[in-house]
Amino acid sequence: MSRPAVPGFFRHLWLLWGLRFDIGLNQGPGRSRLLAVGAFLASSAPGLFFGLFFYGLMRLGPVAESDVWPYFILNLLCFVTFSVWVSWPLLSAGVDDHSELSRYAAFPISPFRLLIASTVASLFEPRALVFYAPLTGAALGFVSINRLWAPWLAVVLYVLFALFCAAWSRVALYAVINVLRAKHSAQIMGGGLLVFLIAASFIPPIDTSWLTQVGTSGVDALDMSLIINAAVALGRVPPGFFGDGLAQLSWFRPRVAMVEAAGLLFFTAMGMTVAYRLLLRFHRQAGRAGPQQKDSKESNPFAHTRTRFSTLVTREALDLWRNPRARLLASVPFILAILLKLLSGRDLFVFLLGRSADAWLMGGLCIYGAVVIASTFSQNTFAYDGQGFAAFLAAPLDLADVLRAKNRVQAAAALGMAVMVALFYRVYFGFGSAVDIVCALAAVAGVLPVLLAAGNFLSLYFPVKFHANLKRRDKVPLTASMLGILAASAGCMPFGWALRFAGQDGPSWGSAAMIAVCAGLYLALYRLTLPLALRLLERRREAILQAVTRE
Repeated sequence: MSRPAVPGFFRHLWLLWGLRFDIGLNQGPGRSRLLAVGAFLASSAPGLFFGLFFYGLMRLGPVAESDVWPYFILNLLCFVTFSVWVSWPLLSAGVDDHSELSRYAAFPISPFRLLIASTVASLFEPRALVFYAPLTGAALGFVSINRLWAPWLAVVLYVLFALFCAAWSRVALYAVINVLRAKHSAQIMGGGLLVFLIAASFIPPIDTSWLTQVGTSGVDALDMSLIINAAVALGRVPPGFFGDGLAQLSWFRPRVAMVEAAGLLFFTAMGMTVAYRLLLRFHRQAGRAGPQQKDSKESNPFAHTRTRFSTLVTREALDLWRNPRARLLASVPFILAILLKLLSGRDLFVFLLGRSADAWLMGGLCIYGAVVIASTFSQNTFAYDGQGFAAFLAAPLDLADVLRAKNRVQAAAALGMAVMVALFYRVYFGFGSAVDIVCALAAVAGVLPVLLAAGNFLSLYFPVKFHANLKRRDKVPLTASMLGILAASAGCMPFGWALRFAGQDGPSWGSAAMIAVCAGLYLALYRLTLPLALRLLERRREAILQAVTRE
């Protein structure tokens, strides 16, 4: 009997797209394919508005007639697009995107082909369409008002730029999952954060004195040499090769554009090489059972728990503390704060928001830290601890207590995270009043009940399998992610309204009271919906168990 032929590259690519599509919907029997298409289009819709906005901006009279602004905007968008793509695995803790690494382990596909197929497939996801939309719109707007020497070369430059971003995004993703897989992941992430903080303290902040000139005399008073130097500097780094290449084509310098295309190809190959090495490292570790936890020499933490519920709370707290993903999420707000100070971002917010800047920034960082902690685990509350749900079903206890314990621990972790971020902001930046801190923490107290209530129902209807041996879970369905975003937006509304009413004068104690009252209403809503979630848990316990333990 002849052995079946090995699938070709495009067949592997099609299978990979299909796998991601099914995971995005948590596809299974009875699931609607039409719903998946609708969710894809809905999540990609913001890209259309971003693209149209920057297309119109490039065709705007003052910009189109300028000899500087079009090139500055293009090069800046190139840099921002690349930075967002590379940092996205860290900002979103998107370590679930590597699910195909293990799913395809038994299939006839080499790691190199898997890397290529995964990289190409990542360019056609909803987030990719949103990330590339501003630059795509700006490039089309630039081309519509500037005659190019060879339009086909512009297309080549665009494709190479997309592959360049995707390649280095793979590097960041595989680096993150290798760190999470490491035995001492907590020490690595903590040490890396400390080194980053120390290194950032030696870098002088960006000069923002030009904001004062703009504020008093308008944009015309701005020293254009700053914009020119920035555009040139951004065009000399690899991400800016695409924007500078379009400029060279508009100046009828095809040789320079070809050199920059070759540069993009070279750095793309470099990124793929590094990503391939990281992928092989992960493959070598993926077959292992995971780092073994040594028996702690400390006293048994359950020895002092007096009730069954306190034992459940202690267990959930320990599971969350030992979760590598939680450690990664906990570091993100601090990294963002360090970058904000390094780039003098606070000065820009002060220029735009006045005395409300610190409240917006501190509240935004606190809410972000709380949201990523609470939503990540509450929306997968029955599976992030591996086979824990199966153990709960076999144990003589009420599942209602399990859900209450999980909610309590998740809320405490998110609130504790917000408190640490607020204190870090106050000490690190040296700004932020007591009212700002109270507003930020009250906002977190308001968004948490909404996230927990939504997470309970999403966990019931969109349970996701956790692979304990690989320390990861499958992707949360796209529909569940969109509903989670809507819940987080609803929870953040009181904070946004209060600061908008305060204007540039800064929040008052009345603003804090308004946020606190809304937080109380959200808490009452959570308590009203909890009994319904508990009843549904009893009805759907078998369906959840089947979903989180399936192979």
